[in-house]
Amino acid sequence: MSMENYRRLAAKMDTHMQQLATQGINDAHVILDRMMGYVPDLQKIWVATTDPQLMALSKEFPSFYRYAVIMEEAFEAERKKASRPYDGMQQFAEPHKQMMDSILTNAATLERGYQALLEGLEPIQIHSQINELDRLHHQWLADLESFKNSLKEDVTAANALDYVDSGLARMAERIAELAKLSAEL
Repeated sequence: MSMENYRRLAAKMDTHMQQLATQGINDAHVILDRMMGYVPDLQKIWVATTDPQLMALSKEFPSFYRYAVIMEEAFEAERKKASRPYDGMQQFAEPHKQMMDSILTNAATLERGYQALLEGLEPIQIHSQINELDRLHHQWLADLESFKNSLKEDVTAANALDYVDSGLARMAERIAELAKLSAEL
């Protein structure tokens, strides 16, 4: 990936963090929950950029930096726990990792899209945007169900389903609520 691609990803996270701040959401736990869809993008930036590149992105996008710090602190706190509900679970097979990455990325896209509608586009754009987002939302729900079924069928991943499902359920609820609010426009 090029630095321009990293800038684009960081800009998206920065924008969403600013939206959350505008809504008065400052609690780190809520931010982590709301920004879960950005984890794959943050991971890409975190592992692929050099320290100077990461510093440049952090300076250019201060809300991105805040999100990265919140994630780093959460990761460190989680690492220090004596035990976690997922201890002993096997890692997902590569196909499941790819499916999860896609689900998280598409969830973030849906949240950003619906949020943009709620923040006010021109009336002529709203109808076509809602239709497209609703189409993507239905596809996301189908992909989510397919992912869950795939985990159920994979004996090694079945024990992870309950753990993963709780996080995905919260994400699905948020997206459904945003879709409902957008439909009222």
